[in-house]
Amino acid sequence: MDQSTIEIVVLAFVAGFVLFRLYATLGRRTGSERPAVPLAAQGLLPQGVATPAPLPQAFADNPASAGVMAIVRADPSFDIAHFMNGAKGAYEIIVGAFAKGDRDALRNLLTPRVFDTYVAAISAREAKGEAGPELVRLRSADLAGAELAGDTARVTVKFESELAEGADGVRDAHERWTFERAIRSADPNWRLARVAAA
Repeated sequence: MDQSTIEIVVLAFVAGFVLFRLYATLGRRTGSERPAVPLAAQGLLPQGVATPAPLPQAFADNPASAGVMAIVRADPSFDIAHFMNGAKGAYEIIVGAFAKGDRDALRNLLTPRVFDTYVAAISAREAKGEAGPELVRLRSADLAGAELAGDTARVTVKFESELAEGADGVRDAHERWTFERAIRSADPNWRLARVAAA
């Protein structure tokens, strides 16, 4: 095999691995989720009696809990604890792909608008010959917001991390990432829809 063929094979393998990791963290259904049909609709409880399972204690007092419960009522399989674990993995994958300029890996992790913004930033960085910021450490990930807008569920996570930026050294990053998903879609994956300073 010549050099270009080897590079294509390696890049395809890396892209496949990244997509697998994202699916494993945000999109996988384990079989232990709550049933997709509420108990009352299954005839197991009288109509009007069924209520969603309470939130885990770690999230019960969070100001975003009402939004989380709205999502759970629309999609009983939604598990906020599982989502938060997946969000941490997604953060690491997206930051890593952005740092490497891996457009193919980013395409299915971001909404089209965010993808276009990231690609423009990567292109501008590459034109200057600059390296992307690399994740040194993810310090925390906290639930910062949740809402159901029509059929679209949105969950915002506040991330605090340390990023290495070449000659500039390591800096603290405080950002709010909003993930969204169409709850009636067969695609279980959440995509990054917005990034804002926290």
